[in-house]
Amino acid sequence: MKQRFLHSIAKDDALRLWLAAFSGREAATEVLPVSRTLERITATPVVARESSPHYAASAMDGIAVEAKDTIGAAPGRPCRLELQSNCFAVDTGDPMPPGTDAVIMIENVVLVGTSCDIEQGVAPWQNVRPVGEDIIAGEILLPRYHCLSPVDLGALLAAGVHSIAVLAKPRVTIIPTGDELVLPGTPLQRGDIVEFNSAIIAAEISLWGGEPLVYAPVPDDAGVLQRVVEQAIRASDMVLIIAGSSTGRGDYTADVVEQVGEILVHGVAMRPGKPVMLAKAGLVPVVGLPGYPVSAHHCLETFVKPLLYAFNHRPLPKTEMVDGLLTRRLVSPFGVEEFVRVAVGQVEGQVVVTPLARGAGIVSSLMRSDGTVIVPQSAEGFAEGASVRVHLRKPLAEISGSLVCIGSHDLVLDVLADYMRLRYDLCLQASHVGSMGGLLSLKRKFAHLCTTHLLDEETGEYNTAFIKRMFPGEDMVAINLVERWQGFMCRVGTGVKSWQDLRAVRFINRQRGSGTRVLLDYHLHKYGLESSAINGYLREETTHLAVACAVANGSAEVGLGILSAANAFGLDFVPICLEQFDIVMRRATLHDPRIQALLSIIRSAEFASRVGELGGYATNKSGEVVWTGNA
Repeated sequence: MKQRFLHSIAKDDALRLWLAAFSGREAATEVLPVSRTLERITATPVVARESSPHYAASAMDGIAVEAKDTIGAAPGRPCRLELQSNCFAVDTGDPMPPGTDAVIMIENVVLVGTSCDIEQGVAPWQNVRPVGEDIIAGEILLPRYHCLSPVDLGALLAAGVHSIAVLAKPRVTIIPTGDELVLPGTPLQRGDIVEFNSAIIAAEISLWGGEPLVYAPVPDDAGVLQRVVEQAIRASDMVLIIAGSSTGRGDYTADVVEQVGEILVHGVAMRPGKPVMLAKAGLVPVVGLPGYPVSAHHCLETFVKPLLYAFNHRPLPKTEMVDGLLTRRLVSPFGVEEFVRVAVGQVEGQVVVTPLARGAGIVSSLMRSDGTVIVPQSAEGFAEGASVRVHLRKPLAEISGSLVCIGSHDLVLDVLADYMRLRYDLCLQASHVGSMGGLLSLKRKFAHLCTTHLLDEETGEYNTAFIKRMFPGEDMVAINLVERWQGFMCRVGTGVKSWQDLRAVRFINRQRGSGTRVLLDYHLHKYGLESSAINGYLREETTHLAVACAVANGSAEVGLGILSAANAFGLDFVPICLEQFDIVMRRATLHDPRIQALLSIIRSAEFASRVGELGGYATNKSGEVVWTGNA
């Protein structure tokens, strides 16, 4: 295996080299019925075959006349015409009778038996649609490389054009590779990975004007992969190979592509997506995509999308941008251009930007992303509160209406978000940074509200003491969302019953600043236990579900969390306390219609019923103002 990525080039340089390599490509064409050409690209200028209208037509309901017969007509001195002699009844769209050249609206005609009196003359061709008023036979209706819209199709048919030449959709073959891959729906064994990358890639290819063809997963075998790639090159306009472009033991993509073509770029100074490989086999582009879904998707957008648009002679859509404030520090490695997915909201007129999880395998971050922040190669990130430019993936108007909630995690927030969308078509954008992080975000006006469950050691009360300390002099309000059971989430048979038992098991913790971490530290201090005695105290996760998942998969034996999370993974649960999980906001925020919508849901019987199904919650105080004060 050859050494790769020793001289990764800048993304912009790689893109220029990539597009230039195929700049002279001749596009294939095909002739299709007009009805099947929506959003296809015209291959040649389209010429009208017939005029529209192809006959002189009445533009009004009324009578058709020869204009000269109406000369002299005036109020009080009408001109009388005879039906079927020198005037003829017509409706809108009727052909003009021979010898007529104007139409008088029916409102201006007085019928007298078989005669018509008119009191105002008309000019030649008044109220008449002449031949070719809309389209004239022989004129160019549409230029070359035009993307056909619904109204274009109607205009073509009106002009007698029933089939046209369009650019053939580029055929893009997608080849997933890896011994570990299994098709969706296959019963999973340890080590299996569901092959879903190709579904994402194929859908994007379709949206960008290509025609995807997905192969079955190819094993990590250089000979087999070479035969498949050679076959794909012969039948495709572009070939995408998923995984195997890096330098691992089973990574054969680069070696195989070198046998069938020429590698132009291998390694780009960007994150995610550094191991991407750009190559050509004759006139066929070949791309080696990283296996991690976020990396693969970023490479797809960076290199495949521009090339497909170029093949279809279409300009890349412009990305809407907005400047906003970072809700937390963003650290990035020096020397690599990093593309960080973010959530975007608007609080008190200010756009706020929250970085999402950045792992290359976290496909859910693609789902939740509102946009991307680019950290240049020369920077090591941005400070909290820094102004950053966001390349939006959604319209700002859609994002700005979101209700931004930052704080502690709970499954009921997903229920709440579902009802907000169902009942009011509103978005609840929840970011999980822990209770203390939520209060800090609220303090800095990065959120409309936060969720928190911080236990005060001195008073034994939840949240009140922390709100008083962090918002002195501000008019604040705390509203109960739910009460919930916290306890030990354990693998079946672990036998943990008390705090002292934690010294004998592998533990997994929540992040510093979370209410669950505060609860843990409170009880460790209460029972005289040192954190250093807990195996796994320094291992952190940011949600209850992530803790439960780690326990369920065996990487830990016990974690502290909520009953609903334990139920979700079939874990044993040892209850410790019923805690108060509250929403905190400024009192002025209560007047926001979105907050009123939120509270109406929290106080509803439907919400209580749905939350009850999760297990481990009490909703008798849900929606109740549990504390207000300061100002």
